[in-house]
Amino acid sequence: MTLFSQILQYTISGLTGGSIYAVLGICWSVVYLITKVLNFTTGEFVMLGGMLTWGFHGAGLGLLPAAMLAVAATVAIAIVMERTTIRSVRQPSEMVYMMLTIALASILKGVILLKWGSETRKIEPLLGGAPLQLLGATLTPQVIVVLAFLFLVTTGLSWFLNYTLFGKALRASAVNPTGARLMGIDISRFRLFCFGLAGGLGALTGIVTAPITFTGYEIGLLNGLKGLVAAIVGGWTIIGTVVAALALGLLEGFCAGFISASLKDVFSLLVMVIFLVLSTYRWRIRRKTL
Repeated sequence: MTLFSQILQYTISGLTGGSIYAVLGICWSVVYLITKVLNFTTGEFVMLGGMLTWGFHGAGLGLLPAAMLAVAATVAIAIVMERTTIRSVRQPSEMVYMMLTIALASILKGVILLKWGSETRKIEPLLGGAPLQLLGATLTPQVIVVLAFLFLVTTGLSWFLNYTLFGKALRASAVNPTGARLMGIDISRFRLFCFGLAGGLGALTGIVTAPITFTGYEIGLLNGLKGLVAAIVGGWTIIGTVVAALALGLLEGFCAGFISASLKDVFSLLVMVIFLVLSTYRWRIRRKTL
């Protein structure tokens, strides 16, 4: 394989990983902006999507019905979680919410571990066919599915938030919750909607990526943290999150290819640490200036 083919292969790999982080970053953003909750179950929604699809498919359902049932179950779990835990907190704070979602993520992971064990699983590709050769690099049809999924999520969600009444009310609630309440907007309904949306998008992400990256009880935490990196660096906006996630995926792809595959996760989390340190330093300088 020539150097150009290697670069192209690492680019494809990076864009695939970045697409996963982008959707997860959007899931983080839609929950955080309306609820101010850092939802650490975001990665576990991805795990549930893949594992439940594998479980339902293994029980005799077709792949498409199994995937639809897995998405519905994950959305239901997210809604029940919001109703029974997040909303019932009497003295809410970001730390309390964060600890609650970390505990819930551990519970979901433990249930899957008890049910299906620690082995990694794989589901059938949604788009079959032989791998494509592109200038010396290999492109599988499922990678095209992942990239198309990111495009549909980004464009669909952007249209929904900018051109529908419900979406505009959701944006208004995120910008000014007090003003939205005074205008008669039910913030609690939007909070429930955002948790359900995050559950559905996370489950779909797990389904479209399981044929490539496999699935298992332990995949949620690291993928979720990388999505959080993308959301933070991207400023909690859809476009910013997508750009940051794709850049993060490319960084991982080239680091894994040219340096070491075992260090790619280190580089991803190092980006978040550096960004947070620089943001804190800039805030301190601005405060001293004022």
